[in-house]
Amino acid sequence: MLDTYFVEGGIGKHIMFSCLIDKLVEKAGEPIQVYTPYVDVFANNMKVKLAFDANTIPNNDHRIRQSDNIYYCEPYKSNFMLGKEHLVESYCKLHGVEFKDTMAPTMYTTHLKPQAEKWLADNKITGKYVLVQFTGGQPPVGWNQNNIYNSPNPGRNYPQFLAQQVVNILKENDPNLTIIDCTLPNEPGYMNTIKCTERYAVIHELLKNSEGFIGIDSSLNHMSASTKTKGVVVWGSTKWTQFGWSHNKNLSYFMKDKWDDSKYNDVDPRNIMVDPNDVFKAYINRNMLSKNQTNEVYCLTQ
Repeated sequence: MLDTYFVEGGIGKHIMFSCLIDKLVEKAGEPIQVYTPYVDVFANNMKVKLAFDANTIPNNDHRIRQSDNIYYCEPYKSNFMLGKEHLVESYCKLHGVEFKDTMAPTMYTTHLKPQAEKWLADNKITGKYVLVQFTGGQPPVGWNQNNIYNSPNPGRNYPQFLAQQVVNILKENDPNLTIIDCTLPNEPGYMNTIKCTERYAVIHELLKNSEGFIGIDSSLNHMSASTKTKGVVVWGSTKWTQFGWSHNKNLSYFMKDKWDDSKYNDVDPRNIMVDPNDVFKAYINRNMLSKNQTNEVYCLTQ
C-alpha cells in the first residue's frame, strides 16, 4: 500500500516523527510518502518514496491523492499533553505501531558536506569547533530577517547573560576553540562566537565533525540524535522525558540527568537558569556516562 503522512510542527518534531519510518514502511509493505515543510529531514531516505514540500506543493497534489491511505495526527492534542509520554512514543501510539525507546532518527545530508566545508573555509575555521544554540522557536521556513525575534515559548531559551558566560568559560578553557552560534540572524548573538546562517541540514553536517554542542530543547538537541554527537541540553519549560535523548547531558536548575516530576513546574522561570559553570562541567564530562546514560541514542523516558 502507498501511505502518505502529513507532518506539522518544527524541525525537532519532524526529526522525532522520522524515528517511525522503519515501522511505518513495515506496516505499509513499501516506502511511504511524507508531506512536510522540512523536506531535508526525509530527503535521500530510501524508505521515503517522496517528500512533498508543504511550502510549495498543494496538499491535494495528484501524487498524494493516488495514495491508498493518508494519515495525519497531532500529538500536542492527545494524551501527550498529560506529560507522561515521549513524543516518539506518542507518535507511535497515534499511528498504531509499536514503540521502542531504541528508536532513533537518521538524516541523510552527506551531499551537503561540500557546502559545510566551504562555510568552514570561508570563515577560516580549521581547528576544533563546538556548536551552540541558546534560543530557538522560530521556524526557518518562511523566516523574514526584518522580523523582531519573538519566541513562542521563551521559557525554553537560556538567558543571554548566562549564555555569554558559558561562551566566555569555553574560550578561557580553550582559546583555540571556535564557537559556532547556530541561531537565526535576528536572534541574540554573543561575543567570541561566529553566527552560522546556513540551513539546518548544513548545520547537521557541521555537527558530525564538531567537538560537541551546548543547546536548549530545539533543533541541535534533535539533530544530535541523528549524528550521535554528545552535548549538553539545558531544559526550561519542557521535559527531557518527552523531548530528550539518552546520549546527552541534560540539566535544569532543579535536576541533573535524572528526571523528578515532583520538582517540575513548567511556568517556573528558574527551570532554565542553570549555573554556567555547571553547564561547562557537564560539557567537559559529556563523554563520561552516568548510570542513566548510554553510548547508544535512545528516547530518554526517565
